[in-house]
Amino acid sequence: MADKRVYTSSIPFEPFTGSLSELLESSPYLRVRRDKPILVDAATGERVTAAQHFDFVRALSYVLATEHGVRPGDVVGLFCPNHIRLIALNHALMAVGAVVTPMNIAYTGEDVREQLTTARARLVFAADGHWLDVATRAVGGAVAVASFEQIVAAARATRGRRDAVPLAAASDAALAYLCFSSGTTGKFKGVMTSHSNLANNTLQTLLAESELMGPDHVVGAFLPQSHIFGLTMHVYLAVYAAATVVVFPSFGLEPFLAATVTYGITLAHVVPPVVVLLAKSPLVARFPALTETLRTLVSGAAPLSASLALALQARFDNALTVVQGYGLTETSPVLHMLPPSRPDSRAGSIGRLVPGVRARLVDEAGADVAPGQPGEILVQGVNVMMGYLDNAAATAATFADGWLRTGDVGQVDADGYWTIVDRAKELIKSKGFQVAPSELEALLLTHAGVLDAAVVGVYDDAAATEQPRAFVVLAAGTEPGAVKRWLDGQVARHKRLWGGLVVLDQIPKSPSGKILRRVLRARSGDVVHGGRDARL
Repeated sequence: MADKRVYTSSIPFEPFTGSLSELLESSPYLRVRRDKPILVDAATGERVTAAQHFDFVRALSYVLATEHGVRPGDVVGLFCPNHIRLIALNHALMAVGAVVTPMNIAYTGEDVREQLTTARARLVFAADGHWLDVATRAVGGAVAVASFEQIVAAARATRGRRDAVPLAAASDAALAYLCFSSGTTGKFKGVMTSHSNLANNTLQTLLAESELMGPDHVVGAFLPQSHIFGLTMHVYLAVYAAATVVVFPSFGLEPFLAATVTYGITLAHVVPPVVVLLAKSPLVARFPALTETLRTLVSGAAPLSASLALALQARFDNALTVVQGYGLTETSPVLHMLPPSRPDSRAGSIGRLVPGVRARLVDEAGADVAPGQPGEILVQGVNVMMGYLDNAAATAATFADGWLRTGDVGQVDADGYWTIVDRAKELIKSKGFQVAPSELEALLLTHAGVLDAAVVGVYDDAAATEQPRAFVVLAAGTEPGAVKRWLDGQVARHKRLWGGLVVLDQIPKSPSGKILRRVLRARSGDVVHGGRDARL
């Protein structure tokens, strides 16, 4: 093979050695701003200073160790909407050396059971009401279930015992998080993210674009804290940088707009469907003061088109800068970031590599492509995962000679700016979340009226996201709409067939039996049951 063509950042990077607790303890920003509010509850207005936050982290650590028996290496699930105290619980679990497996609040009981079982969780904290009920029914006693609200109350009652547990129980090489991802193919797998992975990506991202995050920023934080994007940006990066983080339980356009004006939000991390709403919704016009405060949107989790970014900037009279980054759950997540100083000339680009990441572009044979040519992105770096939990085959398939295969095809220009061209993998990115076609296909085939099935992603321009569409062969008398409604009732919201369902006489396959998805994507003029207009 020819010599490797390796791309790097021009910004020097010295890897951090230490746990996530030690990272936060070492923050030069927090050290001199102990009395600054760093967390705000968007719903109630409650403000928490840095000193109060870390005092509460110590109290939670004490309760975790003494009342719940949490020990280093224990896997603990979190099944809760965003909350300022959920950030504290994450930090406390790191302080006692536990491993956290966060769960999407849209999960069904089956999703919860599968993740907790795969992660070998000993305990799960669930928010009162719906989430506590779902978790309790799902685990059937196999995993201890505890109330998030109750541990918060217990910590408030034991604030004086804060010295009982040290704030650096784990080593940098220890496992910290088990987020779940489909990787390049197949069903969800536990991504083993170490303290070193996440701590270093926090610093890599801050170094890459220091102007995007700092003590003077007020951050709108509605991304799920269960998703690696929200986890890194809001639970760690924004706190480390002593920014003020305004935490929303979930996203709602009007609450976000109102809070932006009320709290002076300057920066928000978003996904493309949110950019669509901000660019088109008439609600935005009801908040003219937005242009006086909101300065930057950082889009991630799925590709953002140049036209959409520029349209939103134009609506804000170019007082707002829209940039995007790129990363994977497997890379903790940030690999690239577009500088806010170049949003117009580089609209649609994912920007430059963050410090400490090495990248290559290769063809289908694994050979490095010529400069300016597209190829699959391979990466190395201290932020790259340890591997997939208990899945050596998937880990081996994801790495090529020590390089992580992203499954995405990109290219880089002479100035070091990258663009995503296409996806080599079949994974569907629906509303920022990953959906494995094989999972939906397997579920569809359990329906008595479905004889064969295939699922691909279709792009909805109005929603600026891919959506799952099913192609099915049905038994006589089976009603297509009923099948779609049945499937949608079995899965989490982002996995539903928002792209609709199409009935075929036969699913196109290769002689070896592999579904020919490119043939399905090339179809047009189909009758789509239960879906909006979208393009394949």
